[in-house]
Amino acid sequence: MLAALVCSVVMVSSALASAWPGPPRGGPPGLQQLGPPPAWLETAAHSRWMAYSSYCWSAPRASTRTAVCADMAPPQSREDLPSLAVRRGAVVRIHLSFAPREAHVTLFRALSFKHYVLRPQRVLVWRAAGDGVLSVDVRAAAGSVAYLLRLTSP
Repeated sequence: MLAALVCSVVMVSSALASAWPGPPRGGPPGLQQLGPPPAWLETAAHSRWMAYSSYCWSAPRASTRTAVCADMAPPQSREDLPSLAVRRGAVVRIHLSFAPREAHVTLFRALSFKHYVLRPQRVLVWRAAGDGVLSVDVRAAAGSVAYLLRLTSP
């Protein structure tokens, strides 16, 4: 009986996992210099590449490590951000191509913000807390980077 229940849960979990849309169509945003790899966010129905925010990232180059740092405008004032409609309470997944040591998100609304610490992993999971500018900040062996996306109400 217990084995049948476990099997049913695994089958349902597998079916739900396959329903996610996967990476966004089209290429990720590019940088004019060396820097962190792109990241994308997905809901159960849609996915979007995230914009870069401030970062300081090093990459091996020949026998040395070259660090590249960029400081961007504050997230709330950015007009160039991709957007995605997300219902409050919906689970979103943020896909990184590296293993972070620390991860957190900040949701900016006008002059206020709310901060959430996440379990550091290649696919970060967060339950959307409403609309606003989402900043995903991560630290990794290669440095730190913030990614941005504007969340809107459906």
